[in-house]
Amino acid sequence: MITIIDYGKTNSNEIAESIKKLSAEFVISNKETDILNADKLILPDCEDISSSIKKLHLLNLFSLLRIIKKPILGIGTGMHLMTKSYKDLNAACLGCFPVECTTEKIQHDMVVRELSIRIIKETKLLKNIGEEDKFYFTGNCFIPLTEFTTSITKITEEISVTIEKDYMFGVQFNPEKSGEAGIKVLRNFLGM
Repeated sequence: MITIIDYGKTNSNEIAESIKKLSAEFVISNKETDILNADKLILPDCEDISSSIKKLHLLNLFSLLRIIKKPILGIGTGMHLMTKSYKDLNAACLGCFPVECTTEKIQHDMVVRELSIRIIKETKLLKNIGEEDKFYFTGNCFIPLTEFTTSITKITEEISVTIEKDYMFGVQFNPEKSGEAGIKVLRNFLGM
């Protein structure tokens, strides 16, 4: 069972539609029991990271998500929530990845783009993804290159597109809007 975590203005319904295509069982929920009973978790992209952090606290999910030991996929802002902090807001995030996210240097360079990626470390998340595959990117927040980076793309500079640590994964792009390439990524995550 997959739990798509509902923590405010997210694109959880779009992710649910993609997961339906893969015939996987899922729920969209912000209930602790659904998170604890899930095999895997998805933190969807959201409109505003600051209000999302507040919402996770209000739902009493912030601490739970920091300590839970389940495969988790952060999508877009969901990936940024998995970092230790959002530098521009001086806001603490979940701390799954000991890195910061920021809007520095690319503030106006990435609003919506379809980009290819370059895999730099082997990862099951990007199995069967090739250089010809394109992914749908939104927003202007990013994670610089780190030891957890498994793929990159270049906006003004190279940024982390996917990150991985133990059972935790993050993707800068929106797989639910990235056609067959995005479906492959979701299939890979569900199949782990």
